[in-house]
Amino acid sequence: MSSVLQTASLLLTIIPLPAVLFWQVLRTSYEPYNKHRSLRRILGDSSLRYLFTNLTPTQLRNHFGSTLHVYGKWTKQFKVPAIVDELGVDARLLWIGSKRLEHVVLFVHGGGYFLPPPDFALSFWQHVQIEIAKCGVEAGFALLNYSLAPKGVFPTPLNQLCQAVRFLIAAGVQPSRIHLAGDSAGDNLVIQLLSHLLHPHSDVPNIQLSQPFGGIYLLSPWVSLTTDRQSYTECDGIDWIPTNKMAAVGASVQAGFPEEDNMYAETVKAPEEWFKGVDRLVKRVLITLGEKEGLRDDVISFGVTFKQYHRSAEVVAQEGGIHEDMFLGFMVAEKKLGTLTPLIIDRLVTGCTSD
Repeated sequence: MSSVLQTASLLLTIIPLPAVLFWQVLRTSYEPYNKHRSLRRILGDSSLRYLFTNLTPTQLRNHFGSTLHVYGKWTKQFKVPAIVDELGVDARLLWIGSKRLEHVVLFVHGGGYFLPPPDFALSFWQHVQIEIAKCGVEAGFALLNYSLAPKGVFPTPLNQLCQAVRFLIAAGVQPSRIHLAGDSAGDNLVIQLLSHLLHPHSDVPNIQLSQPFGGIYLLSPWVSLTTDRQSYTECDGIDWIPTNKMAAVGASVQAGFPEEDNMYAETVKAPEEWFKGVDRLVKRVLITLGEKEGLRDDVISFGVTFKQYHRSAEVVAQEGGIHEDMFLGFMVAEKKLGTLTPLIIDRLVTGCTSD
């Protein structure tokens, strides 16, 4: 389809949006899950839900562009330097602000393995960086630019994440000062890394850690590629990701995993004791979710299992929260942030000051 036709198709899809937003505000403003949200947030959430309901994956991909494109636009908009480290496996580290190596937060974006991070996710992590600096913690924040579908099928993204960790260690960052963070599919990839360290995959070079990672922060982790849990039915129409889109993307991702490797993709369905020994790989673990997101039941189930093998891991749900709720306030430049943002900041400060 030509770019002109693509643009026309996108515009035709968006034309009904104002009427849809008006109806959504009338219908949902007084729902209990929206009681803490401003009108601006309700409009933002509804817009995102409409786009993900009505645009095809190709239209969404064309709209957002590549990870490098999003990063380049964001650095120009906020007048911060664009610092890129090539990792040598068709992957990069994209630094948010200055490249600092005292502590490093390596974050792996979500997007179902086919979309780049939204610019407001970068704004969220910049906010976290600024806030922990106020507490005396100077940390570099680096986004992993990994290969997306259809090129980036398993185990390519896992290999790229492993290379990013090796790169940081070679640069002099101790593992205890590396903090891995992710959202949604990015969490899926971070958990793949833990699985690989516990059960090395023959097609991915292993990493020898001299000490545990400082922390892992899993924000709305995607731990199952199916949508058969009750929360998907309960939260459909409330969460911004439609259940049918989650199912379609999950099926597409699962098709890229050989059957014998499925436990790397769906750790909520992994064999018993899959995470035995994970407490030797990472000091602190924070798992967050929204009370009203489709992934909720899978995340809770994963958290219960994970805590059996890492007893200090925390699982925290935000009341009325939806998928990646902490990012959405930055989408609409909201001043009033949810409960998870200060929690993440607090845990990062603790993790960086007690290593």
